[in-house]
Amino acid sequence: MKKLLGIIALCFLWCTFSAAEVEKVLKEIKKNKDIAQGFNNVKEYDQRNKWRITNKKILESDKNTRKHILQIVNKNDGFPTRHGSQSIRFEVRDGDSWGWDSRNDRERVELIICCFEKKTHWNAWSIYLPKDFPIIFPTKVAMGQFHGSGDNPPEFMFQNQFDKYSKSKSGGYWVTPAESISDHVSKKLLDQKDMLGKWNDILVNVKWTHKDAGFFKIWINGKLTYEHRGKTHLKGEEIEHQLGIYRSFVSRSPGPDPTQIVFYDELRYAKTCKKLKLKDLGYSCEDIENQSLK
Repeated sequence: MKKLLGIIALCFLWCTFSAAEVEKVLKEIKKNKDIAQGFNNVKEYDQRNKWRITNKKILESDKNTRKHILQIVNKNDGFPTRHGSQSIRFEVRDGDSWGWDSRNDRERVELIICCFEKKTHWNAWSIYLPKDFPIIFPTKVAMGQFHGSGDNPPEFMFQNQFDKYSKSKSGGYWVTPAESISDHVSKKLLDQKDMLGKWNDILVNVKWTHKDAGFFKIWINGKLTYEHRGKTHLKGEEIEHQLGIYRSFVSRSPGPDPTQIVFYDELRYAKTCKKLKLKDLGYSCEDIENQSLK
């Protein structure tokens, strides 16, 4: 009888733990240096290293219906990790929409951290798409954005999208700057075939300013691939970073979009490249900072 009660108690604890994955991630990411480093220097109001989730209505929903959307996963359980033993797994299924998103043709699970100083600094993250990751064009899929605190479009958005020039459903990883700060032309950073079943390392060096002296540079796996010169945000806005899966204009698809899963790891933030400690990922800041686009 005692053994049976013990099993029931363990099952209850396991079920409770599994149903609270979102809350667990928000709590653990603040101190989990295996996944995220440097964010103690990011301050929102009077709190440092404050990670949030969007849409915030997720936290008011039934835990049993959303336990799949956000998890910290382990290498020992067969999940991919870039470095170390853990990574973050995002999953968006048809109907994963809460609050404002549910009223505006969106499905989304994103982690957010705010607010970055309006100075020069560095951000890094690694992204992994499973081999069966589907392209769901004409639905738009974002997998990362630097967004102002207002209602304006994101300053820089990273997308898995089609090639508007060839009209093919090519997917891949693109960066799109806001029309308010540039010519609004998307730039392909990675082909879809180079994302499936493998990790890709993204490094950003940015000077946030509403004046013309700003810049936004992107290295892909240690190679400088994109550079924007000029203002990088609108005056008066704070800058936040969002990572996850953000599906918009879902009604463009003729039917329900398939499930998408993305893994992120090695989220890093620092005021200098050296402080990112990229050596453990196989990169030299001296080499990175000496690169230029030809």
